Amino acid sequence: MLSVSGEMESVAKALVSLLFLMFLAGCFASVESLYPPTPGQPHETVYVVNHGGHTGLVFEKDKLSKQAKPPCEQFKGSRYIEVGWGDEGFYQAQRVTSGVALRAVLWPTTTVLHIVGMDRPAQQYFTRSGIIKVDLSKPGFQRLCSFLASSYFRDAQGSVIDLGPGTYDNSRFYKATGKYFFPKTCNVWTAKALRSAGCPITPFCAIGARNVFRQTEKFGTVIRKMSEN
Repeated sequence: MLSVSGEMESVAKALVSLLFLMFLAGCFASVESLYPPTPGQPHETVYVVNHGGHTGLVFEKDKLSKQAKPPCEQFKGSRYIEVGWGDEGFYQAQRVTSGVALRAVLWPTTTVLHIVGMDRPAQQYFTRSGIIKVDLSKPGFQRLCSFLASSYFRDAQGSVIDLGPGTYDNSRFYKATGKYFFPKTCNVWTAKALRSAGCPITPFCAIGARNVFRQTEKFGTVIRKMSEN
């Protein structure tokens, strides 16, 4: 049996190992075959939107693959869409209480995609949010579309599941894949999406919206910082 001092030493070693892994994770480089796009070659653009505690991604809808596009006719006239992922109960709550928040953080819960249809660019639609523009290579964007498509939960027939109106006038909720729990947050999902496109971002360290923004501004173009709102 380990003594108290032996147990403390084991815990200390485990913490050091964890910190070392976190350091390595923070050193993620870009995937050379995907990012950055080759100068002069065709590319696609995505926008990272920071709403304060939550981040989302904005795309030109018609640039997305068929599987990545929202199926609802409601978005037919939308040029852009914003996509965010998060806890179903928290996202859809009429009033966010401490109980709702704690449940989302401490217990693995079902998730949703929240999709907003927009007729104008992100910086004009989300006038109080921070925004970063990221240019992706064609192969990187295709990988991102695949990541987005895999985030929809599908029934036995392969159809996505519409859960009703979202938090904006032109928005919908869709049942998503994956469970929400700390530290697997909405912001980690955003970082994973960018990482799938080859971007030099570390999802493990992107628990908060501020960190997503801090990492993304190193390789993207800042359109508006949160401090400027």
